Amino acid sequence: MNTVAMQKYMGFSTAAAPPSPAAATLVNTRSFSLTSTTQRNHINFKQKSPLFQLRYTLNNNNNNFHGGSQHTLGSTFTQFTVIAVFSLTLLILRLASDLLLPDFPRRWRRLIGFASQAEAELVEAPEYLFQGVVAYEDRRFFSHSGVDAIGVARAILSLSARGGGSTITQQLVKNTFLKNERTLSRKFIEMALAVALERKISKPKILSAYLCKIYWGHGIYGIKSASNLYFGKHPSLLTLGECALLIGIIPAPESRSPFRDYSRGKTFQARVLKRMVVGHFLDIESALSAVRKPFALKSDGPEYAEKSLFPVLLPSESGYESPMKDTWDWERESKMWEVVEDMEKWAMSFRKIVKTSNL
Repeated sequence: MNTVAMQKYMGFSTAAAPPSPAAATLVNTRSFSLTSTTQRNHINFKQKSPLFQLRYTLNNNNNNFHGGSQHTLGSTFTQFTVIAVFSLTLLILRLASDLLLPDFPRRWRRLIGFASQAEAELVEAPEYLFQGVVAYEDRRFFSHSGVDAIGVARAILSLSARGGGSTITQQLVKNTFLKNERTLSRKFIEMALAVALERKISKPKILSAYLCKIYWGHGIYGIKSASNLYFGKHPSLLTLGECALLIGIIPAPESRSPFRDYSRGKTFQARVLKRMVVGHFLDIESALSAVRKPFALKSDGPEYAEKSLFPVLLPSESGYESPMKDTWDWERESKMWEVVEDMEKWAMSFRKIVKTSNL
């Protein structure tokens, strides 16, 4: 019996012949070799695993720590920023609600419309009316954006002894929107509103609204009423001297009113003219001419106006000018002369300073 027949007889097929002893030995050897190598590697890995696993664990922990800490810090900072902004907003709103008048939105809209109307009413007013206000109240009015940093710093250094550092815009905002409280929080709200107002309307409109809205004494508000009260004329007809006198009483209209003390009105008139000269709005000769001229107050002014409030004797180019013939107040006249002499001395010193600076 041949080999093929024998395999068929024993139940083996050619495709699935059993391996020969040599092949089985080779397979077992390879399997043993692979198994031995794997076992050796496995044993070596187990022998090195404590140190390797320690380093691997530490590296993973460090990576997780840095990544997690950065994410945690960023998330904490964002939350803190949101809370801080929200708290600051609430604080500002609380301060604003305590300091602003209840009808603030309506007042804001009315001021915007009032500014345009005031500018139209004062279109024929003399230019030195506006120049005098800027020179005396806010000389950097056309260069700042609602808040004068130099003026604020000066007020802080002098402890407000020389003024509060408020601009024309701030005064308009204070008189229109804020309550009468002298606090630091009110000042901050005033500054913020002044900046917002300057971004809303132009400088000429703000200046016109200021002149038409501020208090001028004796229960009078607005330049139109003030011009009629003190001089009985429209603002467009005011002279340089009359404009300077009205501007001089703005900081304290009741105490500086010429109806209370004529000589004090003349004193502050001279101060305004000096500042106009320094601010290059006016020449010295025009200022001297204005301070030398008498001004006639309206005879039917306030009830307490006295006869001595009529024009007084002052030097002029043609000698003396005075329509008053039957009243003479020597004390008052002496003060008036002192004002004129002081103005002339100041003009001489100012000319020397200008001449020296031009050399």
